[in-house]
Amino acid sequence: MPDGVHAHATIHPTAVIHPSVEIGEGVEIGPYCVIGADVRLGKGTVLHNHVTVLGPAVIGEENVVYPYAVLGAEPQDLKYAGHDTSLRIGDRNKIREHVTIHRGTEFGGGQTRIGSDCLIMVGVHIAHDCQIEDEVVIANNSMLGGHCLIEEGATIAGGVGIHHFTTVSRLSFVAGMARVTRDVPPFTIVEGSPAEPRKINTTGLIRRGWSNEEIEVLRRAFRKLLRSPEVPFRDAIEEFSDAKREFSSVAELCRFVERAEDGVHGRYLESQRDSRNPRR
Repeated sequence: MPDGVHAHATIHPTAVIHPSVEIGEGVEIGPYCVIGADVRLGKGTVLHNHVTVLGPAVIGEENVVYPYAVLGAEPQDLKYAGHDTSLRIGDRNKIREHVTIHRGTEFGGGQTRIGSDCLIMVGVHIAHDCQIEDEVVIANNSMLGGHCLIEEGATIAGGVGIHHFTTVSRLSFVAGMARVTRDVPPFTIVEGSPAEPRKINTTGLIRRGWSNEEIEVLRRAFRKLLRSPEVPFRDAIEEFSDAKREFSSVAELCRFVERAEDGVHGRYLESQRDSRNPRR
């Protein structure tokens, strides 16, 4: 048994654990789990049976990981050549059956990161160098390409495919079976193949206690900025200059539209690629 095991951890005798693993207080490791080198499991985390965690990886506190999930495997990137990269997962996440989350790559910052309080449902794939912020929900069988950014409070429904280097912005909702090839605006619902913004995510904002006044201003800004192609976007942004000062959400939506102009193929992060990272 590894030296770094807390006395109050519970480990099934069939689990295979590398001697370098650090296991915190109250951790539970079920039957037939495999924990590789350079893994740290935080206090109160539970791994059900047949979970695989490969390092380097840090799994925070009070996470629950369900059977047949594989966390921290090598990235599916032909350029990867065994570089020292890692996976970092925050606290209180639920990671359901058959989820796969891969480590980062040398050219992508070296780390895949999952925030806290996320729900990642059955069969989700999160590729190398993705950054998932707090309170994100990703439903069954959705697939994230490498280098995606999923911002706080976003919800991705089932069967969604997200192109690499795509941003799904804060408090947005991606409808089921969508094909997402462009950045998703904050506070919106997108759907379709390819996905397009349809409306403000009213239900999600109401659930978070947003005022009717702010939601209505966002609706007007959405229609003018994203659904009125005949209006130059800079003119539309100028029209909402007062609203931007009153509501930070309107300013955030305006910034998204401005930043989209600097993107490549509708993805801002494409424009930030390191020159050392050859394009696929």
